[in-house]
Amino acid sequence: MSDIRAKKTKVLETLRSELTRGFIETDVNILGHKFKLRTLNEDDEVWADTFLRTNSAAAMVSSRKAPRLAAAIVSIDDVSSPNLFEYPDSITQEEKKTLEDNPIQKKYWVHTQMLLFLSEDGNRDFINALWEPYSKMEEQRAEAIKQIPN
Repeated sequence: MSDIRAKKTKVLETLRSELTRGFIETDVNILGHKFKLRTLNEDDEVWADTFLRTNSAAAMVSSRKAPRLAAAIVSIDDVSSPNLFEYPDSITQEEKKTLEDNPIQKKYWVHTQMLLFLSEDGNRDFINALWEPYSKMEEQRAEAIKQIPN
């Protein structure tokens, strides 16, 4: 009987797809703009955690959202995150080359630029609106992981 394979539930199929790709993605519309969001990988979570403030529970919750969203935003209105930002005039050619030649450094530069944008005054409601669908993806991933047999 142990050689008979069960059908996978939708939760397990989602998890299998996520593990194959390494993430879950979803498109959401916020304030008339289309956002593609992606769950974070471990490296992106570590990057986001560097911005976590732990001096109070409220600070910890609020400081958690923007960095995670900065790393989770894949595109806005079908423009990929790296193409949302231009290098400032003050950046040297050498610095540009370093970023262009090192995709990991470029990724974290883009995450940082997105975080700076999200952290601008007046963006709290916007962050909360984006956080809702992002947190649903995280819950979906957590639920799928729970369904994995030990």
